[in-house]
Amino acid sequence: MSPETHSDDLIHWIRFFLNGVAQTAAKGRDVFRQILALRTEVEQAVLGLGKRARTARSALNLLYRQPLVNAGDVEQALSISTPTANALIKAMMELGILVEVTGQQRFRSYVFERYLKLFLS
Repeated sequence: MSPETHSDDLIHWIRFFLNGVAQTAAKGRDVFRQILALRTEVEQAVLGLGKRARTARSALNLLYRQPLVNAGDVEQALSISTPTANALIKAMMELGILVEVTGQQRFRSYVFERYLKLFLS
């Protein structure tokens, strides 16, 4: 193999690598923009919850860290009662923020589906 062939191979590999880095960065930037848009939308939605708005914003912060939760997770993370956690989850489901995923009557789990889907596309 001549030195020129080796050099050409290296240049092609570097171009390929840098193209991959650029595509990954562009996708990350796009997902970040979508997250910001979603965050603005859901924060505006929870403002309509009146006295529960502050707790709902705390719940949103939890959901950004842990997009799959149950009532116990919400209760513990926010230091609220079980009835308050359940009422908050119900309100967030009505706003389309949370989706129940187990189909059970007890021990239900909920997902911040729109947020999670941003990472799976």
